[in-house]
Amino acid sequence: MKGFTLIETLVATVIFILVISGIYGVMNVANLSFSTDSGADLQQQCRNASAWITREAREASLASIINIDENSDSISLDTPDKTGIVYFLNGNQVIREYPAGNTRIVGNSITSLRFSQDGGLLVIQITASRQILLRRLSFTFQEQVKLRNE
Repeated sequence: MKGFTLIETLVATVIFILVISGIYGVMNVANLSFSTDSGADLQQQCRNASAWITREAREASLASIINIDENSDSISLDTPDKTGIVYFLNGNQVIREYPAGNTRIVGNSITSLRFSQDGGLLVIQITASRQILLRRLSFTFQEQVKLRNE
């Protein structure tokens, strides 16, 4: 007799299904881990850009914030030590320019950078997003800075 019996075929099928299920489980966990790491990276990019801006905005006075209107995507700050510090969104990067012509990237994967002013408070809203596999991850970070040197 040549060939496989029904029992041998069923056992081989069950083993095959178990192996494929195991591979799927490992891939699913890896995919979840990758998405989680990417989300954490987006949060870190928002926090990094916010830290740069808030550090210098805390030194600025209300009168020294230039070029800010509702939902502005750039801000110019004057601190006691530095004049003309500019933060702006360029493509998907937050750029710090100081002195004029010298730029530094302080955040990547940023899709929105908004500044607004509420009395003595500067409100900074930063949104980062990235396409990961078939879904879009997005993270929004908002910080309020009390302007000190008035």
